[in-house]
Amino acid sequence: MAILTDWKFHRGASTHTALLENRKRRRICSGVSLRHLSSIRIFLFVTAAGIYIVVSSIAFAQQFREVTTEVGLISEAKKSWGNPIWGDINNDGFLDLIVPTHGLHSSGGPFVYLNNGGIAFIDIRTTSGIQRNNPDSSDWHGFAFGDYDGDGNLDVFIAEGSKRGSKRVSDELFRGLGDGTFQYTSRTAGILIGTDRGRCSFWVDYDNDGKLDLFVKNQFNVNRLYKNNGNGAFTEVSDAAGLVLATAGSDQGTTCSFADYDNDGFMDVFFAGDGMPGSVPTDALFRNQGGNFIDVTAAAGFTPLSSGHGIAWGDYNNDGLLDLYVARLGSKVGASAARLYRNNGDGTFSDVTQEAGLATDANTQSAVWGDYDNDGFLDLFVTNSGTELVGLGNANLLYHNNGDGTFTDMAAAEGVQLEDNSSAHKGAAWADYDNDGVLDLIIKDGVGNEGDNGDRALGLHRLFKNNGNSNHFIELKLKGVQSNVGGIGARATARYASGIAFRENNGGGGGENASQGSQPLHFGIGAARSATVQVIWPSGVVDTLSSVPANSILTLVEGTAP
Repeated sequence: MAILTDWKFHRGASTHTALLENRKRRRICSGVSLRHLSSIRIFLFVTAAGIYIVVSSIAFAQQFREVTTEVGLISEAKKSWGNPIWGDINNDGFLDLIVPTHGLHSSGGPFVYLNNGGIAFIDIRTTSGIQRNNPDSSDWHGFAFGDYDGDGNLDVFIAEGSKRGSKRVSDELFRGLGDGTFQYTSRTAGILIGTDRGRCSFWVDYDNDGKLDLFVKNQFNVNRLYKNNGNGAFTEVSDAAGLVLATAGSDQGTTCSFADYDNDGFMDVFFAGDGMPGSVPTDALFRNQGGNFIDVTAAAGFTPLSSGHGIAWGDYNNDGLLDLYVARLGSKVGASAARLYRNNGDGTFSDVTQEAGLATDANTQSAVWGDYDNDGFLDLFVTNSGTELVGLGNANLLYHNNGDGTFTDMAAAEGVQLEDNSSAHKGAAWADYDNDGVLDLIIKDGVGNEGDNGDRALGLHRLFKNNGNSNHFIELKLKGVQSNVGGIGARATARYASGIAFRENNGGGGGENASQGSQPLHFGIGAARSATVQVIWPSGVVDTLSSVPANSILTLVEGTAP
């Protein structure tokens, strides 16, 4: 790839506004005709409320193209656990990447990459500091990004399983140093040593005291909730604030996702899991009542099912309410296994899978919402691992939102169906890794447990670049002051000439399957030239930014735009 760049910088002393213009013409030698390329223009505006970066994106004829080798991702087939997670671990403005792998004995550990300016990725597995520490079973599971000490650097937590519930282990907490390296802090932070069989975790300020707390979802035994003391250490919360037995036990819940479905300012939580046929269903919804959780599964209208994997909260119909999609194994649950639940706004949900055009009996593994074409409506990508034998019928699903409550599968047309009747597609996450304003997609294959072997057990991770179109976007980075520094739990709305869109910051990537990322909020705004952005923080502070220019990457500091 050859890139020609001409940078120009101007500063207007009277307005204290910095303007950075980058005329960058890319010539990409990949068989793509140059008639599909256009220049990128980047403008940077520094104001009291935050930083605006205005970008015009490249337009291509085809929506996605694979760039795995081009950007330097490693072609090694490994087992999987959880979605890949994106987050800026060295604070350079570009999203870095961790790809979890299952079991250190067979996988050797996760893939850890630094993003080199949106052009390439650097393998830092040996220097990142993410490594085994005593006591350790090597059975690493879900990864979660979050800034627990409020120093502006992303930290990472890894849920670890005790071998058959007998080996004493400790979940892994690594404090980020802000330069792409991490320091092991489980002991000093007060993370317990025991025989828990950790499956995933989630950073959440469950009591809205401005500090990120930590929930750990265990299988076969009780769950843990760690309250952040504000001094780098945690205290375990009695009864996990009502979640200690949430889908706990044999063949039950293994994954969870927090989100404020009723817009009361407190993050609630949905559980799903691996439950086998004939076992107790694993779905459960718990409502947060000011720092204590109660089971509202039945009251909310859910008929619990089993074999749920990916959990994706997103407002697909732009009514300001978070809806819910759950990916499931169709071979275990049956036809229309995966479900879309519409939020009715009164504390209940309705199953609208059939009427939305999303019915499938596929073995769906992960689901992630993202407006990949920037038309103002959230689309949905769902991985499909194929049949239990060798991955037959493994076509992924890319449901394009038609804007009328229905969806159309565009995976084949857009280049991400990947039906080879062999690969077992499992994890996925959206991210704008090159800051061009359109969401790119990473997919991780391989569904084997630690002791499994065979064609389906292992898989590659592959990156697909979004080639963009003429639609516009706004990307919003949040920095809390009274609220937790990452703004987890903040609710944002973008209003523009032809519509409105709603997002909640619960980590990023579009959905959770045993992992939690840390990304900006992404809004597509169609052809609109500007939008008004409002953020309601967990503290209750409300910030409103009027006439935000289209194609802006914006950093908003809590309380600077009342």
